[in-house]
Amino acid sequence: MRSKYRFIASIAALVVLLPTTLRAQDSDGYEAPPITFGNFTNQGSVTFGYRFTDVTGYKPMYFELLDLRPGPRLMDFNLFGEAVTGTNPFADSYALSMSGLGGDPFPTAQLAVTKNKVYDFRMNWRQSYYNWNQNDNVVLPIAAAAPGLGTGLTDNHNWATVRKFGSADFTLHATNRLRFTFNYYRTSDNGPTYTTCSLDFLDSPSYWGGFARANPYYLYAPLTDETNRFTGGVDYTYDSWSFHYNLGYQTFTENISLNNVTSPELSINPIASSTLEPLTSTSWSQFRRLTTPISEFSFVGKPRSKLELRGGYLFYRYRGPVTFDQSATGVAPGSTGAAAPYTFSQTARDTVTEPDNILNLGFTYHITDWWSLNADYRYSRMTSEGIGNLGSLFSQNTPTATASSGTDDIIWRDALSDLDVNFDITPIRTLVIRPGVHFMKADVVSINDGVTDPGLTLETKTAMPEISFGYQPSKIFSIRGDLHSFDNGASYTAITPHTQVGGHLVTRLQFTPKLSFEDEMNVSNSKFLDTNYHSNVHSNASTLSYSLNERFSIFGGFSYMSYFAQGDIVYARGTPPLNDLLRDQEVDRVWQGGVEAKPTKRLGLRLSGNFDRSTGLGQISGEPPAYGPLTWPMVTGTVYYSLPKAGRLSIDLQRTYYIEQIVTGNNFQANLLTIRWTRDF
Repeated sequence: MRSKYRFIASIAALVVLLPTTLRAQDSDGYEAPPITFGNFTNQGSVTFGYRFTDVTGYKPMYFELLDLRPGPRLMDFNLFGEAVTGTNPFADSYALSMSGLGGDPFPTAQLAVTKNKVYDFRMNWRQSYYNWNQNDNVVLPIAAAAPGLGTGLTDNHNWATVRKFGSADFTLHATNRLRFTFNYYRTSDNGPTYTTCSLDFLDSPSYWGGFARANPYYLYAPLTDETNRFTGGVDYTYDSWSFHYNLGYQTFTENISLNNVTSPELSINPIASSTLEPLTSTSWSQFRRLTTPISEFSFVGKPRSKLELRGGYLFYRYRGPVTFDQSATGVAPGSTGAAAPYTFSQTARDTVTEPDNILNLGFTYHITDWWSLNADYRYSRMTSEGIGNLGSLFSQNTPTATASSGTDDIIWRDALSDLDVNFDITPIRTLVIRPGVHFMKADVVSINDGVTDPGLTLETKTAMPEISFGYQPSKIFSIRGDLHSFDNGASYTAITPHTQVGGHLVTRLQFTPKLSFEDEMNVSNSKFLDTNYHSNVHSNASTLSYSLNERFSIFGGFSYMSYFAQGDIVYARGTPPLNDLLRDQEVDRVWQGGVEAKPTKRLGLRLSGNFDRSTGLGQISGEPPAYGPLTWPMVTGTVYYSLPKAGRLSIDLQRTYYIEQIVTGNNFQANLLTIRWTRDF
């Protein structure tokens, strides 16, 4: 602990002893002239900090919700510069911004350099950490209701992945009308993941289905994938017309491997028979590499004073190899029902082709000054074809293994047509009404070895009328919202609603320049009677804020959401099939509030917090609920003091805890202390 305090003292000393050319701008109004170097006038600010954390309970849940870890941080760094007129032939201005560097969950960095009417250059980078690790070593109600089942059945899905995004964009202004663009984009995702998998294979015997359905195994599955996109384009403007064309190339590469975590390993199914069916080993590897050319064209034009046209065409053709290898050994029920050793392996070598064509056309016609017609049509056709050689080898209590092989040609065709027609009507200056209707036609076709699969092929026609409005009769009162519905001619899945009715309403009252109130409401009711599926979502959020002056402000709010969903579920594989009712019902309430005060010119205080409370149950018929009510409050307090010509010292103290009523093994509590130093220059 002493070493941490020494580190904080070192950082504070470093900030105070920055070169004397740096001058702070603080709340007393002092502002030094910008720093000049390299023919640029420069200004900026920097915030260093150190965070202490004290977390007790189940830490993976804390990482999932907050992921704020201890250590030094570069909270923010901003640097801006403008070239002295006529002194720099390469750039007129630049801007560099960074935040969250050093271990926070969402660090970012941006750089922009500009030469007026010559070029613009921008680079962006951001990184996101994703954590999910629910406590699987808990006693669930299902285990308590049926002694001997052990800890009960949880999802056993965990991950701690890092996603990175980077881009570079360069625009060259050849003339006032002609511009050339060059872009590079990259994203990657990697990290350890854990998942469950049922052991099934090509042409497995019928008796294997019950074992595969009832016994998923916990597997380690590290993930690595990356996407790289290169494009070059041209933009041209002529009178009231603008044209854009992009040409490029994109690659996507993915590697996934799965292996058992321990050996021998038991199924996550808590039933006693799973102890008789251990998995000795499994190895699963999958690789994909898809490449595609890129062609993107769009235009916007105004052939007449009352008519505006827009449109575009996109083309991609993904293509590449897919390889799959799997093997497993263990013990499972045989054809007689008695447990027996088994081994199987299977392989696949495929080539995937996915051409995509997307066309859109639209127009706006101004009928009068207060009435206009908008129409947009979009057609997309996406095809995926996989041609591959498949093979499997299975042995269980027999001297020879059973081999299966074959060639599959699987084609999916998705065609989607969208037509959106609406009017913009402004009968008076303070009122806008927008009635319209959206028509959609979706065709999904699945073809296996030249034969159309009727169970996976469906044509769906949908009509979605909607009316939205906005009304502001004065600066004190405004209201806006919409009413919408849709009716599907067919439903592709058991939880695809056949009908839905909903609405959205936002009301704002500005009682005085210092006092305001805003309320937002959403309602959505969906159903699909064939599968007994119902879904109702009702939410409302209200916020009241008051600002006495620049030294004191306060706000408070309350939000409410009611969610209900139910439907029949069917497990088709195995004997006998299971048919159950899945029901999920919850009510979420969030109270929030905050106050900011500035007792003196240099001293400031902030206090804000929220209290989240969720009630309700999610369960399958015949089983006790596994998930239910939870409570999650969080409070943050900040004290800061601005030192003349030196910077601002801030101290943040945060307190939170998380409590689940049923799965208490996920509970945690945490205290966080952050010390920050901000200096402007």
